[in-house]
Formats: sequence, structure tokens, C-alpha cells
Amino acid sequence: MINIIGLGATDQYGITLQALEYIKDGNPNYLRTEKVDAIKKFIELNIEYKTFDCLYESEDTFEEVYDKIVEILIEKSKDGDINYFVPGTPLIAERTVLKLVEKKVDINLVAGVSFIEHILNAVKRDPSKGFMLLDADDFTTFNINTKLDIAITQVYNMRTAIDLKLSLSEIYGDEYKIYFIKNAGLEDEVVEYISIYEMDRMEYNHQCVIYIPKSDIVGFGDILNKFRKEDKRIEVDVKKLIENLKNDLEELVAVDTNGESYIYDILQEIYNKNV
Repeated sequence: MINIIGLGATDQYGITLQALEYIKDGNPNYLRTEKVDAIKKFIELNIEYKTFDCLYESEDTFEEVYDKIVEILIEKSKDGDINYFVPGTPLIAERTVLKLVEKKVDINLVAGVSFIEHILNAVKRDPSKGFMLLDADDFTTFNINTKLDIAITQVYNMRTAIDLKLSLSEIYGDEYKIYFIKNAGLEDEVVEYISIYEMDRMEYNHQCVIYIPKSDIVGFGDILNKFRKEDKRIEVDVKKLIENLKNDLEELVAVDTNGESYIYDILQEIYNKNV
């Protein structure tokens, strides 16, 4: 059995009582990383543990790191129950946990307080009004739904931040206001309300998040809803229509790939004109 336990997203005071019981239960303890403030509780209680931080140096990609962690955990669990501790809570932004689930090995999930709660506290927003969580490592502009609040994690260095800034500028414009959040929930928490063009002026670490409030920018769904309300009905050859749309979209995406950004300008123009 692999017990997968969330350590919470802040310091040792964010550890749940249930997680504390696992820390002290005598099973071998493995941490994905010791670069979490909660490590102080292991040190305070003189609890032995091993981490996988060395793999981040020895492997070429994050996927290789995660695959190696999963391989080691499965092998170690053959000798008896082990504890695997992750930051936050197991099923939010934890690739190793998802890989273990996919392997269909015997696991026990123990929830912790995720970083999402601390992010929402920092920006004082209600996720029930529409919320999306994205990872900067897998980000594309096609992931964006402008009608939702969006939190983008893994903005851990300047290179990632600049790439993200350029993509967000295409959609929202340079002046659109967003939140820069660093070390959410910790004593040194930083929350800055900035314009997108200012993103490359911030200092980044592994606990940085960009939070984008929802906007009234036009999307494809808005266009569909507008024409549905106007009850536009025509007879069409569906197969021919699909082929025409495919060709047009391929051309449009090719233009955007060359560094031009027309998609959102075109959507706005279509929406504003009764065509």
C-alpha cells in the first residue's frame, strides 16, 4: 500500500491532524520534495524521511522525474506500506499521483489543504462564479475561457513568465489587470495587482501563480449565442461547410503560428457586426 498524503500548501501549521498521524506511524516516509515549509514538522519530531529532489538534477525532463518517482515508489511498496508526501493535496497539480492512479496500484489518498484555498484568499474571489485551473507548462491560448476566473500555476521562472505574458497579451491586451501571487498563505505572501505587460518585472519562484479575473472579451460562444438569439436559419450543405471551415481554420492558425495574432480580433469584429 502506498499512502499518499497531502502536506498542505503552507508551513507546518497547515498540516492536518490526519497527515500528522501518518508522519509518526513508523512507515518509511518519502517526500516528492523537501522544498516545502512543512518539512519543519519532520525535523521538529526527528522523523526520518527520503526525498526525490536529486532526480530533478539527474533527469532531463519533468516527465522523466515523475516516471522515476513512480517506479521507485511502486518498488518500495512491495516490501510493505510506505508513506508518500506531496505538497498541497494529492489530486491537485500532482503528476506523480495521477501516474500512480493510472498504474492501478494499491493506494490510499489522504487529502490536505491545497494551494487553491490560499490563492482565493489572496485575491478574495469566489470560485463558484466560474473558475479554471491551468498549468503554465502545458499552457496554450486555446485553453483560455475568458468568461472564467483563471489561475495559472507553475510560473516558476522568468522564461515561463515571459512566454505566458506574450500569450495573455494576445487575448486580453497589455493593459488588462491580473494578480501576481507568490508564496500564497505563507508569512512572506506577495499579492500584486498588475497589468499583463508588467509580468516580466516581477521576481519568480516555484510558488508563483498568475490569477486572471474573468472578462467581457468576446469568445466563440458569445458569437453563437448572439446569432441563436437572432434566430438566423439557412439551409446548408453540412459536409461542404465543414470542409470550408477546416480550410479557413488551418489558414488562420498558420498565420497565428507565424507570430501574428488575428483570432481574437476576428472574433471581436464578427461579434460587433451583424453579418
